Amino acid sequence: MTDRERLRQQLHDHADALFDRLFATEPAPAPPTFDHLEQRTRQLATDLASWLLEQRTQLAANTVPEGPAPCPRCGRAGQPAPRPDDPRPQRILKTRVGPIAFRRERWRCTTCRVVFFPLR
Repeated sequence: MTDRERLRQQLHDHADALFDRLFATEPAPAPPTFDHLEQRTRQLATDLASWLLEQRTQLAANTVPEGPAPCPRCGRAGQPAPRPDDPRPQRILKTRVGPIAFRRERWRCTTCRVVFFPLR
């Protein structure tokens, strides 16, 4: 199974779980109001949008382009900065659909003595 197929299956599983949260298998004692249904639907749509954005961002962060990343200060070629057996550092972005977390490669510039996270 390819990564794309695995992600598609995870998306289907996630969407199924959201569907089950909106359309309960057991009837509610009292029907929900339209305002409640609208609010719940927006929450679930935001959840799905956040999940999709997080998966796509992580996929982009996992791609390894050719060549070293340039230093944002001096433009010289950086060097990968992970320590042995260290996972990639987690980054958290504040987005319109809420915070998303992903792991991105870390680089360093020996000239400027900075560590940076390229947007490549």
